[in-house]
Amino acid sequence: MSGANVSPSGRNKELMSRNQLLAPLLLVLLILGCGLSFGDTSAPYHPRRKQSTHQKLVHQGAWAGAGFAAGHFAGPAGSATVGAARYRRDLKAGGRRRTHAMVKIGGPIAAGAVAGPAGSAGFAAVEHRKWIKRHLFHHEPQRRQGRKSLKS
Repeated sequence: MSGANVSPSGRNKELMSRNQLLAPLLLVLLILGCGLSFGDTSAPYHPRRKQSTHQKLVHQGAWAGAGFAAGHFAGPAGSATVGAARYRRDLKAGGRRRTHAMVKIGGPIAAGAVAGPAGSAGFAAVEHRKWIKRHLFHHEPQRRQGRKSLKS
């Protein structure tokens, strides 16, 4: 008896049919898996989100309130302490950043010492002049003048 003429048993038929079904499925999964890994070689996409201004305004208001309260209860030293806490990273950095932070902290205190509350308010107005101009003064675009006729 030769091995080529022998028919497979029932169990072997079942295994062969399973292998015949699994082989194409595994091949498809392998191709898809490789395709997905090659598609990921490009740079990641980071969508740009508009920054929420609400949180920024809340933080600015909180720092302003803390500085006002500290200045009310502890005087200029309390206001300077809050300013130093707010600009602590800039003070540590050195250079122009440190100088700018020192002006932000000491400017209102010095103006308040010289001219009282009006000096502090004036310093704040100068410091925020662009915001004031943009939000308080109504800006209408200039109307374009028509061409003047040459027959005048």
